[in-house]
Parts: sequence; structure tokens; C-alpha cells
Amino acid sequence: MVAVTDPNPGIETPLPEVSHVAFVVEDLEESMRRFGDLLGVEPWLVYRYEPPRLTDTTYRGEPVEYSMRVAMTDVKGPVDATTAVASGSTVKRLLGWFTSVRDRLGLGSSSGGGPGDGVVRSRGSPSPSLPTPGIPGVNVELIEPLRGPSTYTTHLAERGEGIHHVGCFAYDDPHAVVRGYEDAGVPIVQSGVFDGLEFWYLDMREALGGVILEVAANLGSIEEPDAVFPE
Repeated sequence: MVAVTDPNPGIETPLPEVSHVAFVVEDLEESMRRFGDLLGVEPWLVYRYEPPRLTDTTYRGEPVEYSMRVAMTDVKGPVDATTAVASGSTVKRLLGWFTSVRDRLGLGSSSGGGPGDGVVRSRGSPSPSLPTPGIPGVNVELIEPLRGPSTYTTHLAERGEGIHHVGCFAYDDPHAVVRGYEDAGVPIVQSGVFDGLEFWYLDMREALGGVILEVAANLGSIEEPDAVFPE
């Protein structure tokens, strides 16, 4: 884990929304079935992040080749903390993460679309859109690491499956936001470009109790998924 240079960096741009929460998993298909059975979320858009579609990958500040399989879906409507999923602990932990990010980074809800909105299209048909602002509807991502060192493999080795990061895709200027965090001493622990989509993982784990924040740009550039689950 990389330490934040200044534990209170004083970022000028507040977090506009939590767009996305990601889990690292051992088996993507089994996890999609489990999330579908327990939470009723589907369909999943499945992508294989690897060269030549995945480029410019870094880990801990160094160029590194890694790859993973990713599945994404949207959760619509308010999340009910009383829902009985693994005795409620999974949902309660998820809401705890949202609350932590909101309170410590200045999360505020807004209405309507924004510059960070995007829609992934699948095989000529509309696919689940990226989420509307605020906690009630979020994009859920499952990540199965394939090859190479990454925060995903480290997470599985040290903590097992579970919440890996939260993401914000609604910044007006994500490049400026990333530069601002770097200038404030928050390191980029991992990054890459997939189909033109740029993503950065900002390592806030030490300062915010395990939180990695993902910032992304050019979300509309992602092309067709490799598969849709269930078919």
C-alpha cells in the first residue's frame, strides 16, 4: 500500500457522486450468478481487458502488463440496508463505504445528466447506461484478474474477494482532478487505457480506511462487450 503524503490534502474539487462500486473476485461467472441470485442484478456486460485493447498500463508508478475480465451492470433504485444478503453484512458494508466517501470527500448529489455520463452499447442494442448521479443507482463491476501484478491480485492475496474500489465518472475535467490529487500527494497506484477509456486508481487506502478511488475519462469510447450474461 502506498501512503498518502498529506493525510489531509485539501482537494479543491469535491466528489460529485459515487458512480460505481467494484468487487474483485476469483471466478467471474460464479460471481455474476451469485450477485444475480442474491441481489437480482443483471444483465452483465462482460469485457476482456487485455492487449491490444488494453494499453498504457501501470502499477505502482511503473509500466506493467496486466489483464483482467470485467463484468458490469447497473443497480436501479434505492439500496435497502435491511435486505438479507449474507445476513445483511454485504449490503451494510457497501453502504458504509458510500457513507465514508460521502462524508470525508464531500459527496453531493445532483440531478440530471452531466459531462461524465456515458452509455455502453452492445451489439447494436441499448445496454445498461452508466448510473444517474447519487447513491440510489450505481454501476456495479466485478473484476477477475488474469495475468500480471495488479491491485486486484494483491487484494485477493491479502484480503480475498470483496470491495476493491469506488469510482466517480462525473468530473467535468477528470485529467485535472487526477493531477490535483497527485499534486496533493495522493498516488496513482494503477492506471490504463481500454478502448480509449482512461482510468486511474487513486490510493486513499491508508487515509480512508481501505478506499481506492477510480477516476475515468472518455467512457463513451467503450465498444461492444465480448459477451452478455445471462445470454
